[in-house]
Amino acid sequence: MGYVSRAVNNIGTAVWFGGSLMGTLAMNPAVEVLDDPEERGKMVDEGWARFQPWGALGLMAALITHIIIRRRPPHRPSNCYKRIGRVKDLLMVAACVSSVASLALGEYATHQELDAYTPMDTATEPNEATPPEAAQAQMGLSVASIVQLLSGVGLFVTGAIMDSERD
Repeated sequence: MGYVSRAVNNIGTAVWFGGSLMGTLAMNPAVEVLDDPEERGKMVDEGWARFQPWGALGLMAALITHIIIRRRPPHRPSNCYKRIGRVKDLLMVAACVSSVASLALGEYATHQELDAYTPMDTATEPNEATPPEAAQAQMGLSVASIVQLLSGVGLFVTGAIMDSERD
């Protein structure tokens, strides 16, 4: 069960992190090539809507297996394992909270009116036609995205350290 849990944890984290990385670094800024500022909001919204179920599934798998792994420590866990485990616990919380925040802020930033998309330069950069509330949501989305990426890197590093302590 240990190898399966660790494999599912790594795959789930990779799915969630990979999508977040691609979206943050590539898709969000790439919409600026579209001429219509409202189409940019529509494209960002549609792209994230297609990924969100997969990202949520990956993060949920990572969270569940993280709990399983933490409930079954090595027979004699070192102090390093215990400390790194607590750090990974906090990183998992940060990943979950920042993901929910990104989802909410992204929806708010792209949908200021019913059946209309917010004009923008990129997913995280307003233009002169972006309503102030949406621009604030875009700033929050930038912060949440950075937290997602940093927590993702941290999850991989702490997971590797914990795995090495098991062997």
